[in-house]
Amino acid sequence: MSHETNERWPGFSETEALEWCRVILHHSPEPLPASFKAQMSKSIKQGIPVVAPGWARTADQARESGFTPILYHSLFTALQAIDPSSFKSHPHHRRVTHNNRVPGVPFEAELWHEWPRLVLKDGFSPGTAAEVVLLFARSH
Repeated sequence: MSHETNERWPGFSETEALEWCRVILHHSPEPLPASFKAQMSKSIKQGIPVVAPGWARTADQARESGFTPILYHSLFTALQAIDPSSFKSHPHHRRVTHNNRVPGVPFEAELWHEWPRLVLKDGFSPGTAAEVVLLFARSH
């Protein structure tokens, strides 16, 4: 399985791929049928990394921006607590929907590239850092 995982998750070890799968399952970039997500969850719980549209690319872009799976999860958890109507740049406005599927929210590396630094180096809470990024994005 390890060889297959490296082909499907280029540049990631099986452990890294599994860690990213755990968080991207809950914050996936593309809409997916709930039944697919349930099957994926089962595989992930069994320790098998899964591949869905854009997952490896999303994880790679996030990692290049300084994110770990934990930071990625923290960002999206913080975003859920922010009213999308407060910020035109909130990713909720770019949510990808499709009939009979769980909506997806794209990870926008260009928008979030400063977020890890704000949290890890500048000491902002995840929510405050997200609001700062959204506010800055709106003003440009």
